[in-house]
Amino acid sequence: MIDPKHLSTILEKFQKRFTPPQASVEKRVAELICELTSLTVTADQITYNVLSRTISIQVPSILKSELQHHKTAILGRLEKEMGVTNCPKTIY
Repeated sequence: MIDPKHLSTILEKFQKRFTPPQASVEKRVAELICELTSLTVTADQITYNVLSRTISIQVPSILKSELQHHKTAILGRLEKEMGVTNCPKTIY
């Protein structure tokens, strides 16, 4: 039988090594925006660049300025969920 602590250590190593797929990051960002703000954004309106770790949101400029107020909260939640090395760094 596998020790649960040993299994969680192995899973942590995988989480630190592998980056999440682009589509799953885009979907999670859309969910977080809906959770943290009163705005409704779909995953189709979000583009994630894996190499530069940047999120681009295609919404009107007034909504972008509203999202800038929640930028640190969104990035903080993503960092908690994905780990420091895998999470997006900036939102445009």
